[in-house]
Order: sequence, then structure tokens, then C-alpha cells
Amino acid sequence: MLRITEFLQPSCIKMELESNKKKDVLLELLTLFQHEGLIDEAQKDHIWKDLLEREKVSSTGIGSGVAIPHKIVPGLQTTVIAFGRKKKGVPFDSIDGQPVTLLFLILGKEGSEAFHLRLLSKLARLLQQEAFREELIRSESPDQILSILHRWEEE
Repeated sequence: MLRITEFLQPSCIKMELESNKKKDVLLELLTLFQHEGLIDEAQKDHIWKDLLEREKVSSTGIGSGVAIPHKIVPGLQTTVIAFGRKKKGVPFDSIDGQPVTLLFLILGKEGSEAFHLRLLSKLARLLQQEAFREELIRSESPDQILSILHRWEEE
């Protein structure tokens, strides 16, 4: 069974993003990967530029306060996920025009495109459920975030 929690480490969860702009929250999430040694500085800069270009074409803000930016990254060893929350919300050019409070950034390894899309689809389905989103907003720790994800993945 495909589990989101297998790819999200507690250290890649930011309970309250500091930034107030789309470009800055993306960099903030990428920095979590860098601090864990999952990407290096050069990769971070390259991925950030690519994510910003992707956002210019079409926002990954899918509505209901959610964004799921994602990218396949050559040279990445494994798929990784970062989570960030901004209770006040971040302007994200979302399809519903609402600010984003919950962000999941997915980086997939080259050659895993089908898997990447399945993971993205599963996460999007969970995030469509208001009760799930509300639990994430109310959570108080990275461990709670992981517990919520794990429980909802079981249902």
C-alpha cells in the first residue's frame, strides 16, 4: 500500500511557516530538505527556480487552502515530502482565489513518474476532505501531523 507517511520525516514538517509570499514558502520548504541532506545547495536553487516557473504557468494551489507543488528531480535518491502550515494563509494564486494554509511539497526521483502521480493523487484526495484539513490545521506537532496522516491513510 502506498503511504504518504513513508516519505515525510518529522524534520521536514514546519508547523508555522515564517514567510508570507509563495516564492519564500517554497524556499523555506526546500531548505528543510537541504538541512536533512536530501538535496544540496545547488539542487535547492535549481528546484526552486523550476518550481517558480511552474507556478507562473499554473498554480499548484488546488483550492480550499491547499497547495501541492511537486517536481521530478534528476539525481534525487528517493521521493521526499515536506509539509508546511501557515495559519494566516499565503497568497498562492489558487484556483479558488483563497490563500493557502497547508502546503505539501513533493520531490520525486527520476524514473518514478507513475509513482509520483499516484502519490500526488492520493494526497489530493485526502486533502479534499474538510475534516482532514481541519485536523492538520489544529495539530500541534510534527508527530501529530504524521499520526493524522497515518490514521487517514488507513481509512
